[in-house]
Amino acid sequence: MVFGGSGVIGGAIATAFGHKGWTVGIHYHQHQSAAAETATTVTKAGGKSHLYQADVTNPSQVRDTLRNFVRSHGSLNVLVWAVGAGSSLLLLKTSPKEWTQTLHTNLTGAYHVLKAIAPIFEQQKDGSVILVGSLSGEQGVAGQAAYAASKAGLIGLMRTAAQEWGSFNIRVNVIFPGWHLSPLSKPGFPLDMEHHTHTLHRTPSLQYVATSVYHVALSPDTSGQVWNLDSRIW
Repeated sequence: MVFGGSGVIGGAIATAFGHKGWTVGIHYHQHQSAAAETATTVTKAGGKSHLYQADVTNPSQVRDTLRNFVRSHGSLNVLVWAVGAGSSLLLLKTSPKEWTQTLHTNLTGAYHVLKAIAPIFEQQKDGSVILVGSLSGEQGVAGQAAYAASKAGLIGLMRTAAQEWGSFNIRVNVIFPGWHLSPLSKPGFPLDMEHHTHTLHRTPSLQYVATSVYHVALSPDTSGQVWNLDSRIW
């Protein structure tokens, strides 16, 4: 199940699983057409896909989504959190409403999803969670106060869940996907594309990120880790 499967990164991850023949649940909130495009791509890649609409800030909708997936397919082995929301605003220009909305979606939404998936994975004695984070959660970025705070929270949430769920063979990890042009990243995307902060002077490809997520998700002995997938050093 890919939460945020209608997005650029979530769609690429869903497609990577499709190439391996997986059945992929593609979650979306408002962007049904984008989610449907991802579903078509997954099917063309050789997998199966099903759409699920839910507001991640509503715990009952999250629970229903996961239960419906398991009811239809018998099990759920990998959960990917690729939801991201936020505006590019300086701290002093971030309104309480914008702050709350960003934290509630990016962090509290992830909490709802993890809480809902736990009983399913515990019963199976197996499961893998990949949370798509951001380097801004480690080092901060000017103009991304709320977004950076929400992504920093994901790291603490991941490390706590990994420790609490290890005895159930549930692996929980975070990946930093690097810069990828999308409606969310466009306001802050470096137009000159010189990438002075990248030792390789380029950002990672979407295909590389998606393939890396696939391999980390299926790693049997890796949990509680943060994987930075680009070449920045901080």
